Amino acid sequence: MTDPLGGIQEPIEPVPQPRRIARPPRPTTWALLIVVGAAFLAEALLGRDTAVENNAALFRLGALYWPAVRGGDFWRIGSYALLHIGWLHLLVNGYALWILAPQLELTYGSNLTLGFFCATALAGGAASTAWAFTTGTAHLAAGASGGIFGLFGATIALYLRVRKGLPEQVRRSIMRAIAFNLLINLFIAFSAPVDNAAHLGGLIAGVLLGLLAPLLRGERRPWHGPARMGLIVFALAFACLEGAAVARAVKPRPRTLRGPEVEARVPWLLVPQKPGVAYLPGVAEAHLRREERPLQITRPGEDAVHVGDRTWLRRRSTEDGADITVYEAADGGGTLIVEFACWDPVCRGAAGDAMLDQIARTVRSFH
Repeated sequence: MTDPLGGIQEPIEPVPQPRRIARPPRPTTWALLIVVGAAFLAEALLGRDTAVENNAALFRLGALYWPAVRGGDFWRIGSYALLHIGWLHLLVNGYALWILAPQLELTYGSNLTLGFFCATALAGGAASTAWAFTTGTAHLAAGASGGIFGLFGATIALYLRVRKGLPEQVRRSIMRAIAFNLLINLFIAFSAPVDNAAHLGGLIAGVLLGLLAPLLRGERRPWHGPARMGLIVFALAFACLEGAAVARAVKPRPRTLRGPEVEARVPWLLVPQKPGVAYLPGVAEAHLRREERPLQITRPGEDAVHVGDRTWLRRRSTEDGADITVYEAADGGGTLIVEFACWDPVCRGAAGDAMLDQIARTVRSFH
C-alpha cells in the first residue's frame, strides 16, 4: 500500500545480515597448546623459578641432552618438544602453532596434523642428537621448534601441491609469505643460540611428509595409505616417549659413574661425560678417582663422617658461586676422592649432602 499524501510510512525492507562463517574445529591445535602449557606449568612448579629457565627442572622433565641420550635416556628425542626455556620461547612457539596448525587441520585433517607435529619433532630431536654426536658438543635443548618447523615444511608442501589451482596473485602472496618466514628464521639461526639441527631436521621431514600425506579432498594415490599409517605410528611413538619421560621425572634413577679402578652410583642429575666425571651444565658436577698416595689428615677445616663402610674426611668451600665438598677415604695404600660442586638450589644444603652421601656409600674400588 502507498499513500500519496505521505501519511503512511513506507515499509522498510530488512537489510540482509552477512552470514557468519563457522570456523572449522581445531582439536589438534588446542590439544598441542594445552599440553605445552601444562608442561610449562610443571617446569615452573618444579624449578620454583618465575622465569621458568631452570636447567635442573628442564632436564628432569625430559630436555634433550646428548650425553644423557647416549647413557640410555632415549625418550629425550621426543619429550624435549613439549618443554620451553622461558616465557618468550613459549609465547613465540605458541603463536607459531596457532598460525600454522589450523590450516593444516583444514586441508590434511586433525589426525594427520598431529602426526606431522610428532613425526617432525622426532626428526628434529634425532637430527639434533646426530649433530651433537658428530661435533662432540653437548647442551640442553628444548622447545616445540622442531615440530613447528615441520608444520611449516608441510605448509610449503601443501602450496606445492595446490599451486596450479590458485590465481597468480594468490600464488605470489603465498610465496612472499614463505620467503619472508624463511628469511626471518635464517636471521634467527645465525644470530641467536637456537638448535639449528632440530629446525632443519623438522623442516625437511615436514616437506617430505606433506608431499606424501593424503589431503582431505584430493585424488587418492597408492602411497597415501602407508603415509597415513606412518604418521599415526609416529604420533603413538611420540606419546610413548613422553610417557617414559613423565615416569622418569616422577621417579628419577641414579646413574653409574665409572673411572679408572673405581665406580659409584651418582644422582639422576649427574650425567657421566668421561671417565670419573659427571655433570649437568650450570647445576652440578662430580669427580670420582683413586690416587696412589696415603690419606692426608692434616688439612685445616676437615671433619670426619662415616658413610657406608668407610670413614671419610670432609672438606667444604665456596668458589665462583659453587658450593664445593670433597670427600677422601683410605683405600689400601691409596686414597679415594669424591668431589662435588653445586650451583643450583636443587643440590645445595641437605639435598646436596644426601646426593654426596649416595655417591660415597656406593663407591667401589677395583684396585
